[in-house]
Amino acid sequence: MFQNAGALSAMKEYASKITQRLPMMASVLVGVLPCFILIKWFGVPRRLVVGFGILAYILGVTAIKMPVYHFVVVKFLHQRLSNIWLAIAQGILSAVAELGAAFIFFLFVVPKLTFIQLIGFGAAAGAVEAIMLPFIKPFKGTPLEEHATAVNERAASKNLIEWLGVLERMLAYLPHIGARGLVYVGVAAQNVLPILIAVATFAAIDGRAYYAHLQKWAFDDPRVLGRFYLYFGAVGCLQMICFLLFYFT
Repeated sequence: MFQNAGALSAMKEYASKITQRLPMMASVLVGVLPCFILIKWFGVPRRLVVGFGILAYILGVTAIKMPVYHFVVVKFLHQRLSNIWLAIAQGILSAVAELGAAFIFFLFVVPKLTFIQLIGFGAAAGAVEAIMLPFIKPFKGTPLEEHATAVNERAASKNLIEWLGVLERMLAYLPHIGARGLVYVGVAAQNVLPILIAVATFAAIDGRAYYAHLQKWAFDDPRVLGRFYLYFGAVGCLQMICFLLFYFT
């Protein structure tokens, strides 16, 4: 009887660990599945999605955004600016870095893309984030680390919060595709307006997120997350609508 009880306890513990990891597994699937569908069913070249699309994202984030963030925003601006101006600065930095890298690729590497290929290029950025975010600590070594760590620790015991994080990674495809699509249209048509819209809306999302962390929003509260995701989704939809209007007119 004691052996049976021990086995049952071990099974319950194993099932609990699997349940805790399901959101992480779902997030990875959110990253992998769209790329697989685009490549397998829509004929988007693999080198465009897992090659150029991912490379442009990595260039924008690791070569431009993160160095400037750590050596300018954290080391210099955090001591001099209010939270609202810090958020604006970080939003502009994110937009210029990520979309600037895409701009370079559209000019020199992939200047001619079909509509579905353009979707694949933008989706690559969303895929990388969905796969990586469960395994990294974005604010490690910054003034936001303490708050982010506390939120993550509280959220670890709330399965709903973990699943809302998966929802965020699904929503993130909207701004990644929409903003890069607007930049491509601007480059192809030599029209600065869609590029400005892309930068402004992308900055509005990342700046708002940074402001929320600066203000120590309780992101382990589903109501707080819900309001933020509503804003996130609304701006993302606006980007996609603008992209489609510019692309097809």
